[in-house]
Amino acid sequence: MKIFVTGASGYIGGVVVEHAIRAGHAVLGLARSEKGAAKVAKLGATPVMGELGSFALLAEAASRSDAVLHLAYIHDFSLDYSMVVDAEIKAVTALARGAQGKPIITTSGTALAAPAPDGGETNETAPVYEGFVLSKRIVAERAVLDLADKGAHTVSIRLPQYVYGRGGSFFVPMLMREAAKHGVSAWIAGQEKRTSAVDVDDVAQFYLAAAKAAPAGSLYICTAESDVSIREMAVAIGQAVDVPSRGIPRAEAEKLWGAFLTAFVDYDNRASSLKAQRELGWRPQAKYGLLEDILSGSYTELAKQLRLERRVQA
Repeated sequence: MKIFVTGASGYIGGVVVEHAIRAGHAVLGLARSEKGAAKVAKLGATPVMGELGSFALLAEAASRSDAVLHLAYIHDFSLDYSMVVDAEIKAVTALARGAQGKPIITTSGTALAAPAPDGGETNETAPVYEGFVLSKRIVAERAVLDLADKGAHTVSIRLPQYVYGRGGSFFVPMLMREAAKHGVSAWIAGQEKRTSAVDVDDVAQFYLAAAKAAPAGSLYICTAESDVSIREMAVAIGQAVDVPSRGIPRAEAEKLWGAFLTAFVDYDNRASSLKAQRELGWRPQAKYGLLEDILSGSYTELAKQLRLERRVQA
């Protein structure tokens, strides 16, 4: 296929491009800057210079492709989130206009789902938790899937908070840096929370499987683990960065991390990917789970760097 990937120079998008090229697909990759374009080209894809607001360009690139993998998203959490949601809806609408019925695989989040009352796993039918810090994202997800009623082949993939691997990601390195900065790797004391995770290479395979086989208007969860203890993750980070780990009151966590990161971390999110495994034939293949990757996998270099920085500062 010829595949158009938005967010192609980003953490997940770049790995998706790499896997698509390896599988024999031709890739067009959206890039906002010359630096991003250079990264896309180095991966073997053809850069398309533009932004999420470049609606005509999005439609034109989608029209030249057999499928669209939409991974670009505005991650500026200082913005009014309604603006982020509006931008997402307009971007996907433009992609759908150009794709004219060809698959458009979009991105959402598993944390939209309310925790199961019994502490078990949730699936694609779980009610939305309106109190979550990014709950307005459901508006974009619903709008995207509603486009299928108008002839678009839109699909939404819910990713967990912790997409990890290759020493990258957003929240894993952030929590490691926060632990090094404050000299403690913390979790919020009280009822133990658990979360979900998936390796970035497994995510890439998931998107390619969805482009090949996901029906229009479908929703899938992409997770490999759904029982990662937030406390155990804090302990693993503490061991990696060589700082003590301990549970702290939520108010103390907000002083260390701010309200947004605290709300993000202090959330029970056990999302099951059984539907995708059954319908798309996808299976996670990662060598390490999240905790193992922090302790002895791809994050060891970052941990070494943070330990060195702490010794220098001391």
